[in-house]
Amino acid sequence: MERKNAVITGGVGFVASHLAEAIKDKYDKIYLIDNLVRTNGLRNIEHLIGDKFIFIEKEVSEFDFSTLNNISCVYHLAASRINRCAKYPLEGHQFLANAGLNVVKHCAENNIKLFFSSTASVYNNPKRFPIEEIDPCEPHTLYGAAKYYTENLMRTFAKSHGLKYSICRFFSVYGVRMDCEGAYTEIIFNWLNQINKGNNEVTVYGNPDEKILDLVYVDDVISAILKSTENWDNNVYNVSTETGVSITDLIKTIEKELDIQLKINILPENRTDIENKRVGSIKKLSDLGWIPSTSLNEGIKKTNDWINDI
Repeated sequence: MERKNAVITGGVGFVASHLAEAIKDKYDKIYLIDNLVRTNGLRNIEHLIGDKFIFIEKEVSEFDFSTLNNISCVYHLAASRINRCAKYPLEGHQFLANAGLNVVKHCAENNIKLFFSSTASVYNNPKRFPIEEIDPCEPHTLYGAAKYYTENLMRTFAKSHGLKYSICRFFSVYGVRMDCEGAYTEIIFNWLNQINKGNNEVTVYGNPDEKILDLVYVDDVISAILKSTENWDNNVYNVSTETGVSITDLIKTIEKELDIQLKINILPENRTDIENKRVGSIKKLSDLGWIPSTSLNEGIKKTNDWINDI
């Protein structure tokens, strides 16, 4: 019998909720598994829950996937935030590394295709830009290390069990339903949120010209996931824009789109878990026919419109 169901771990999350919308016509049932630690509620998927989407509140590392029938694919997006992993390392290891093993092992042993959302945090102190997938991976955070561990588990089980998989390393994802506490994109949410409340002063930590982000809008991330899983070629892809945006230029974009003048308050950098510069190559995904299509101006506008409505 052809399998017609899918699983999204971390299914209540920012990217996962958009993915659920995008794949709803591909499957009969889609199980959304989430421990709700990150979202503390179902706000991102309330409009989806029904006869096709089934929400299961459970920690992925402890979930028995054999209780679900006719699963053809698992989209593994569950993860703790990078800063929460640093604060609670044992929990972070459970939510990322232990969960990764549970998911990978089950998929490999049951001939289930596996998509994994990895991260640009697997790279550390890159020697060249844009960063390519073949560049060294020496993560310096628990978050990045656990993501890279899961990647390597997938490669191991591909050799031993014939696991079919696809890995996407997300750079700085932002957009509608974005987290307000992400290490790299929290400034977008926080700035737009306070601007909408009438506060036009933004705080920057460190030199705003030296901090370079590769900001990719969530719609482009979803199209990248779909493109990378067309052939299940056991490969890893950066999901980025190949365009670095300084904090200074980000502020100018926000000022232009919102037609305001911001006051910039610069303080010393107090975080050591994030890089000053991250720009990823998109050559591998572009060879498959994918390119990011949402400009920073358009993405900021869409995100701001959403924040105005919440």
